[in-house]
Amino acid sequence: MALAACATVDTGHPLRIVVDPGNALQDEHDLCVASLEQAVQLVARHDVPAEILLAPCDHAVRRPVVVPRRASSLVVRAMVPGARLVGGIELRQPQWQPVSGAVAQRLDPAVRDRVRELTLSTELLAGWTGGLSGPLHQGHGVPAPATRSELFVGGRAMTLARWPDEGFASIASLVDPGSAPRMAEPDIPAADRVVEPARGGAFTVADPVRAARWAGASDAWAHGYWNWDWSDELLPIASVDPATATVRLAQPHRYGIAARGRFYVTNLPEELDTPGEYWIDPAAGTVLALLPDGAATAPCSLSLLAAPMLVLDGATDVCVEGIEFACSRAGALAGRDAHRVVVAHCTFRLLGSPAVGLEGSDCSVRACVFEDLGGTGVELAGGNRVELVAGRMVVEDCVFRRCARVLRTYQPAIRVAGVGNVVRHNDVGELPHFALMMHGNEHVVEGNEFHHVVLETGDAGALYLGRDWTLHGNVVRNNLFHSIRGSDSRFQNGVYLDDMASGIAVERNLFVRCNWGVLAGGGRDVRVHENAFVGCGLSVSFDARGVGWMSPHLADPSRSTLHQRLAAVPVANEPWRTRYPTLGGYLTDGFGRPRGSSVSGSVLVASRPPRIEDRESVHETGTVSLDPPADLDSAADRWIAQVRHGTLQLGGLSFGPVGPRVSPGADARASGAVGAD
Repeated sequence: MALAACATVDTGHPLRIVVDPGNALQDEHDLCVASLEQAVQLVARHDVPAEILLAPCDHAVRRPVVVPRRASSLVVRAMVPGARLVGGIELRQPQWQPVSGAVAQRLDPAVRDRVRELTLSTELLAGWTGGLSGPLHQGHGVPAPATRSELFVGGRAMTLARWPDEGFASIASLVDPGSAPRMAEPDIPAADRVVEPARGGAFTVADPVRAARWAGASDAWAHGYWNWDWSDELLPIASVDPATATVRLAQPHRYGIAARGRFYVTNLPEELDTPGEYWIDPAAGTVLALLPDGAATAPCSLSLLAAPMLVLDGATDVCVEGIEFACSRAGALAGRDAHRVVVAHCTFRLLGSPAVGLEGSDCSVRACVFEDLGGTGVELAGGNRVELVAGRMVVEDCVFRRCARVLRTYQPAIRVAGVGNVVRHNDVGELPHFALMMHGNEHVVEGNEFHHVVLETGDAGALYLGRDWTLHGNVVRNNLFHSIRGSDSRFQNGVYLDDMASGIAVERNLFVRCNWGVLAGGGRDVRVHENAFVGCGLSVSFDARGVGWMSPHLADPSRSTLHQRLAAVPVANEPWRTRYPTLGGYLTDGFGRPRGSSVSGSVLVASRPPRIEDRESVHETGTVSLDPPADLDSAADRWIAQVRHGTLQLGGLSFGPVGPRVSPGADARASGAVGAD
């Protein structure tokens, strides 16, 4: 592999490598190479601290770049503004043509002459890990290492051809619910367990003329919330009966189909009828699109790489800074057994999921922007639960927008697991489901702004923990939750401590215009302390499901998820026994009841007071209701703005500041618009 050597490497000094595909930068003091992969190979060859500088251009990443385990003290950063790592084809001047061939006859006659076709050469498509792909089975409980290929025009994601064009259609009538694999799993009570051969469900569509158009399609898919409001799945269509407008799915939904389900049909050129829609034929290497006005000459790109761009397994003391990662079917950075890895002032756009995934200790993701992602933004896991040793993984001062664009449920902006990790001063908004999910112990969530989330789902919260008695030591404090609308019947909340989640403190948070502020699902040793609720439908709901509807799920320890998770940690040994002494009595002291919990010091402004089902177990004290201002919405807007930039005093409580403390993203780093780190 040829290297454009600009200087001889002095192994006694740090290695400096410039990555310049166009060989436009010349400096006698640097080594110049054509790709990041070549630069990493040089780092592996020379066992010295190294700095890799990316030139201000697009750097195509056709296969994962693996940083060698023995490499340490490595910096990978943008030399100047404009360095992008790209996991797909970038076409600055795409050659869109009128559609020809048999596929033209499948198009709606009303738009046929406006649809354009892009043919991709074999050379363009060669050498990519993954490559050009149509839809893939995805959804709740389905592993998703990569998403399908997507078309981006002018830096915006286009929509895979679908009906209806927006939202979901209702099931007209249920023909066959299909099998329900979830109901055969071991934790389902024996009386409810159903084991049967896999069978896709069937339903009718209210528009028989529309359904008849799909009958001849060979690769149509349907995406829906087929049963529950929090469980989506994209499933292939086996057949469409035009006589009865019956659609039969090729695989069962996790919970089986219910008459209340909602869906849309996708990946059909027949439904390519709205500007911004497209369809890909992977076998032919073509893309059909009904382009928005003026977009025919705009740059476009297609995501192809189906693996992380940069793999940091075993990495130590690595910094990735000031780079934009874009246009890929998978994530940008992934690392197991990673230690002291810093990802700072980067931008992650139009990627798969997760954009950043790190497992190890003392890693941080700081002052980055995550937007228009297929799934999760950041996944951090670190710490030892057996010994309760902190991982000290941190995500801070970041902005997250429109994550979970393709994978809709259980794909939060941020996911943390392990022990002793921190999520602070982030701004998270515009998600269909959760903003933050946590697993493990002693995590701290503070100074964040969570808003406009749970937009498409129900029985969910901006922040979610669930079905585990052992979640002790987690603290949620001084955050702003706002604009999380919904209805009581759909259980949309700011903080959701689901299914007996226990040992958690929710304190000094401000909830503004949330359907419910906090929903605690029967957990023990839960402390909801000194929170303010403004214009919320309900401030706190604290139920006792462990002795109600959930009690059959606790009856058999050999099958109960809660029992299994309790048995998985050594609650009778140190340091668990001293740090969390009440855990040892959960199976004998008031079994199933929310013992040891409290709701105290709540400040209410135009919000219903706490609703507590078991007041012998959950003690409420110090709730104060304030008279609402004459114009509540205007006051709420002022208070939100105030808590973003400073502090707000309300009912004797102090809130803020929340959100990023520095300007995030690669552009901010390049322009110098950042504060001290």
